[in-house]
Parts: sequence; structure tokens; C-alpha cells
Amino acid sequence: MRENELKRILSNVCDGYVDNILTDLEENKDTEKMFPFTLACVDFICELKKKNIIVELCGTFEDTIIDRIYREVGNYIGK
Repeated sequence: MRENELKRILSNVCDGYVDNILTDLEENKDTEKMFPFTLACVDFICELKKKNIIVELCGTFEDTIIDRIYREVGNYIGK
């Protein structure tokens, strides 16, 4: 469930790079340090889904958190 949510969030942010980012996250544990806000949001959304509470990224988090997710992904893509 966590991987599906991560894939969904990343596809909203950077559709063409989802598979590359997921592969790097799986293979390189240091990459997880580059995505603290993204992974925290994924964990939160997944925990709610386990309790049958369905939420969306944009409807749940304020713009500053969403902007940080965009920045994390943008920094990754730009490296």
C-alpha cells in the first residue's frame, strides 16, 4: 500500500520520473533522506487508509508541505 501511495504522489509531481525515483529509493537508502516530507506524507496517508479513511495529498496538507514535496522531487531530478 505504501509503494502505491508513493507512486501516486510522485506521479502527480513528476510523471516521467516516477520509476527512476522508486528504483533509487529501493536501492539506495541514503535517497530516503532526500525525501523526508514526501515519505512522511505517504506514511500518514497509508496509516489513514488502513483505518478506511481516504484522503488526498492536496486536500489534506497545506501548500507549504506540498511545496516542500515539489522541492524534494525537483532537487532529486536536478541532481
